[in-house]
Amino acid sequence: MTTLPELVPARDPDLAVGWRELRRTERRGQPDLPLAMALVTDGSQSTTVGVLRDAGVDVVGLLAPEPLESLAWAAEAGVARAYPDLLALLSDDIEAVCVETRPPGADIVARRAPEAGLHVLLAGPAGPADEALRAVADLAEEGDLAHVVALDGRAWPVATHVAATVASLGRLTQMTVVGAPTGPGGRVEIVDLAIRWCGEILAVCADRTAMPAAALTPDAPVTLALLTASGATVLVNERMDGALDTATITVCGQQGRLVVRGQQVRRQDQHGVQELVLPAATTHRPGLREATCDVVRATELEDPRLVRGATFHDLLAANRLLAAAGASHRRGGWVEL
Repeated sequence: MTTLPELVPARDPDLAVGWRELRRTERRGQPDLPLAMALVTDGSQSTTVGVLRDAGVDVVGLLAPEPLESLAWAAEAGVARAYPDLLALLSDDIEAVCVETRPPGADIVARRAPEAGLHVLLAGPAGPADEALRAVADLAEEGDLAHVVALDGRAWPVATHVAATVASLGRLTQMTVVGAPTGPGGRVEIVDLAIRWCGEILAVCADRTAMPAAALTPDAPVTLALLTASGATVLVNERMDGALDTATITVCGQQGRLVVRGQQVRRQDQHGVQELVLPAATTHRPGLREATCDVVRATELEDPRLVRGATFHDLLAANRLLAAAGASHRRGGWVEL
């Protein structure tokens, strides 16, 4: 028998503030208290509540675009409380909010959450606009709150391995990606990897006539090029069916190279060729799981500096580069950052 969720009305916000202060005090004696989180969703994903719970979160409430949708979706997901509006969510007994909706709704939720003393988790890179991201990051850091973005590359064991070993290749000369995912979200993932592996990006090109190379293979035209501060170039081929864990990524340095595909990393240097197979992701949405674990860790230990994944600052850096790529595509040539 399905239990209908309660439609919770707004109440005095001071009651929620008092509850959060009491919760922090209780957590010092019981650090394993589950994190109480609410989900703001547009219904685009049906698995989010399950992923949040698997990461150790108590999903206590849900807000949808309309009150009846809040009730229906909360009932479907087994969430005890539904909210008619954002004010009701912010005044409830919660510690964090997961935002899974697009602007302008995402902007409003993300801005109001840290003002109410809540940690903020974006369920993906398609979140608030840059102005809202900067405001949230400032508010969160002033209030010792976590601001985290779910990126699958941050939870990819291969990406972590390459980040830890790429320095052994010597000065980097080039990184190539064949079969990268398309769209803004896919580009954010690739750009985040490039920055983590190759360092600061100085310029970007999305104009095919100005590319340093037209194609990586006969059927893989270059659609995005980056220039790093070290002088290395990053050449990216994007495909409609591309995915981060199926793309072929090659990182070349003066002392060797790494070839990445899925779980496999192949290293070639003066010692020969070595192959390493790393563990697969434990969930179909690894980025969301890892980002949720970051928020749980920051809450339990009362230290947002313990966040190991992507923050709003990382998303801002990637968005800035994507905006420059858009300018390159419109105007032609390279665009400096």
